[in-house]
Amino acid sequence: MVRFRTVCTFGVLLLISACKDAPKSNTSTSKTDGHQRMIAMLDSIFRNANPQDCYNLNGRKAGLIKEKLDTESGPTKNPNLQFKYADQLLNSGQVESATMELLDLVQSIQDTLTDQTKLIYEMLALSYMRLGEQQNCINSHAAESCIVPLQGGGIYRMKSGPENAIKVYKRLLARYPDDAQSRWLLNLAYMAIGKWPAEVPKNLLLPESIFKSPGNIRFNNVAIGAGVDARGISGGVCAEDFDGDNLIDLFVTSYGLKDQARFYHNNGDGSFSERTRDANLTGIVSGLNAIHADYDNDGDRDVLILRGGWLTGGTHPNSLLRNNGNGVFTDVTIESGLLSFHPTQAADWADYDGDGWLDLYIANETSNNQLLHPNELYHNNGDGTFTNVAKALGVDLLGFYKAAVWGDINNDLRPDLYLSNVSGENKLLVNRGGSAPDQWKFEDISAKAGVTNPIESFPAFFLDYDNDGFEDIFVSNFSIDLKVPTASPLILEYMGKQPAGDWFRVYHNNGDETFTDVHRSLGLHTITYAMGNNFGDLDNDGWMDFYLGTGRPDLRTVVPNRMFHNVDGKRFEDISMNGFSHIQKGHGIAFSDFDNDGDQDIYAVQGGAYEGDISNCILFENPGTPNHWITLFLEGKTSNKDAIGAKIKVNTIQKGGKKRAIYATVGTGGSFGSSSLRQEIGLGQAEQIESVEVQWPKQGIPTTTFTGFTLDTAYKLSEGNAQPEAVSLQPFKLKS
Repeated sequence: MVRFRTVCTFGVLLLISACKDAPKSNTSTSKTDGHQRMIAMLDSIFRNANPQDCYNLNGRKAGLIKEKLDTESGPTKNPNLQFKYADQLLNSGQVESATMELLDLVQSIQDTLTDQTKLIYEMLALSYMRLGEQQNCINSHAAESCIVPLQGGGIYRMKSGPENAIKVYKRLLARYPDDAQSRWLLNLAYMAIGKWPAEVPKNLLLPESIFKSPGNIRFNNVAIGAGVDARGISGGVCAEDFDGDNLIDLFVTSYGLKDQARFYHNNGDGSFSERTRDANLTGIVSGLNAIHADYDNDGDRDVLILRGGWLTGGTHPNSLLRNNGNGVFTDVTIESGLLSFHPTQAADWADYDGDGWLDLYIANETSNNQLLHPNELYHNNGDGTFTNVAKALGVDLLGFYKAAVWGDINNDLRPDLYLSNVSGENKLLVNRGGSAPDQWKFEDISAKAGVTNPIESFPAFFLDYDNDGFEDIFVSNFSIDLKVPTASPLILEYMGKQPAGDWFRVYHNNGDETFTDVHRSLGLHTITYAMGNNFGDLDNDGWMDFYLGTGRPDLRTVVPNRMFHNVDGKRFEDISMNGFSHIQKGHGIAFSDFDNDGDQDIYAVQGGAYEGDISNCILFENPGTPNHWITLFLEGKTSNKDAIGAKIKVNTIQKGGKKRAIYATVGTGGSFGSSSLRQEIGLGQAEQIESVEVQWPKQGIPTTTFTGFTLDTAYKLSEGNAQPEAVSLQPFKLKS
């Protein structure tokens, strides 16, 4: 059962009514009208939103509480109202004002620390911590800011915030020595001022082993020099060549109701230029997640922005942005038939009926005592419009779904669907085919396949982690229990006292439509608080690794983002502390080769749910590896243009003469973050590529076997043409 929910309602009924009746014309005039109508709709949502009902309008909420506080105050302030006011000030980023209110509360209780007043002191310490973060990590951030263990440029220059926090945490821990959360934040405060571990009281010092990881894989954050350190709260990212120059650009969204979507053009010299206005995006705002695909098969990639996630009962429209072919976008949501009003952040593209056009599944969020928001399956009509066939096909499920990902579990070239649910069992729907788009069959095999857990789930993805040719399922727990609002369970795990819980699952595909949970044997029995997710190959060894953006709305939940390195398909090792453990909230993640040098870099959107929980995005540059690689651009003819869903098998001869097959599936990766559709495939110590086999994502098309490859080269592979075409990619150095 969902134990907390937020309702966000808006006074936009006239706009909604008008848009529902919009004609599905494809004329340029109509599209322009639809674009402007979407901008007007989003603006109206922002202006009319009820701040009491929205996570991300904390400043407005603080104002309402202040009015009530002033009205009700007599000789003394109402302490409950004053605390709520301080809390919303803190959430809105007004840290100094929040600190003053909390200090006033401490004075009003005569500076007495008890079980009843403990939370006031926790929030006071947190306000000091947030002041330090604001002054150092955000307003004057460096490449190493917010990455633990804090060192170099990550050490604070303005130290008063953490110094004051240390005083409060020491007092808290003197009375509550088992408070794992306060102990964790105390250690981070000492780290922030450069006095960890030497000056931490021995009885409060956390083991140094917590902040160490095995191996020597270490990336550096170059977002500042590259010009892509966008600042905002939680949001999504699409990494793709949106303007056809063979350079990976960035499309970034942010959760705030008035937060502008941004477009960063890759200049090919190590830098990016923000071209939001030139891309026709001004006024296209908000969005917790975004995914991209070429829905109209015209050779360029379009973007879908997903809105309203966590705002149950909200009437947020999503946005389908058609790429006009040069990185300039037009919102065609209304004309395409995709206009609907449900809370979501989860969707994925696939050609479920094999007609060569990408269809779209959107998983919505329904919780108890709220409006019903059934999931949607939009069939692509091939003329720029879509038809919702979810009800006809029995896939209009109700649940609080947080991930929707397509994959082919039985290699029959029909995409199957996995859904994670934060308030119930997860679903696996197997595609059984059909005679017409609205007569297709999906079978729910969740229970017999053994993939329903964790009961409280969030990010998910399909990934063939062991290169056996069958896609496996990764899904992470996300507890929303307000009784444990902080990161205490993870801190206890770090200290060797892992609490009981259903934290993470990896379902190994047995090849017979059943799965076996192998997360323990893979070394993944861990608490993550994962939200964002994606995967790629850090060291081009041919084994896929994955990165998780982490956190919870509560500002006390300061936990590291997590990187897991795949060791020969047999286990995963946590290498987060090798430069990946950013402790601001993590969301959209994309693995892509931004500098065309043959290895994958990582872009991650940072920031939380609250208005003031802002952070700068990060771009981790891959330092390179001696392992070999191949980059493949697939082009469908009768299958969809980018061959999303195609299965690739690279047959190699490794050093010493051993043959090895490496598998990949064309797609954008995880459920929260959208990687490039280029297939950047690590080959390990290959000495030769014998062949590349492509199963095109449509039944009836024979597998194509390509030969004649050179290591460390990019190629275009086209359906119906067995000759690979070399693609020239000019490498460069990302600016730091």
